[in-house]
Amino acid sequence: DFKTLIYSREGPILTVTLNRPEKLNAFNGDLFSDVGHAAERASNDPQVRVIVFTGAGRAFSSGADLSDLTGNRSRTEGDSFEQAIKEAQSAFDLVEAIPKPTIAALNGHAVGAGLQLALACDFRIAAKGIKIGLSDVRIGIIPALGATTRLPALIGLAKTKELILKGDLISPEEALEIGLVNVLAERDDLDRKVQELAEKLISRAPLALAAAKKLLDQGASLDRVAATQSRLFKSEDALEGMTAFLEKRGPRFRGV
Repeated sequence: DFKTLIYSREGPILTVTLNRPEKLNAFNGDLFSDVGHAAERASNDPQVRVIVFTGAGRAFSSGADLSDLTGNRSRTEGDSFEQAIKEAQSAFDLVEAIPKPTIAALNGHAVGAGLQLALACDFRIAAKGIKIGLSDVRIGIIPALGATTRLPALIGLAKTKELILKGDLISPEEALEIGLVNVLAERDDLDRKVQELAEKLISRAPLALAAAKKLLDQGASLDRVAATQSRLFKSEDALEGMTAFLEKRGPRFRGV
């Protein structure tokens, strides 16, 4: 179904692999479109509980495909280019809106659009030895796919300005220190770390995860939190969770 990615589910874990390894998984129009469609499909699949984004080959993603962009300069000027940016933004907005936990498994360099995809995910696990950053200003543009809004909420305005205005790439160790990534892993241990996190998330109540994620992403008021809590308390999952706790056994959540 997809031109530029691999969509593969094993049990409740879906892996979406950016699949342009010859281009270091650089984003072109097809890849943006495929990511958006994959996000919509994952959102609507009741069998999917956790989504992992990763890259084929040596990189997670090297950013935007500049050869594709500059090769079509005549159709990327003015309003048509602005519309193309908005369409690319919408793909990552769809990723952020997935009502299930998402993990960016940074198996290789995550730069520009690649990092901005990772910012739309809930968790970022990075392999040691890679580079992470937003180097757009080096070529006369800016990161326009969500970094200017998602990154300050994650690491603060001062660190965001440092990353965007300097345009330097940083190590995963520094990214971990400033809160840009959640977990650091040896390259050959990345898959195990991702699996470990995915399995923990699968063991949690899916309705509660979806609700908590939405409230956090939207900065919801306490009134909305109270209303959501009241609704969740009446769910079968909540009854099962509390019953399992009292009976000292593992819960069996069904998402209802």
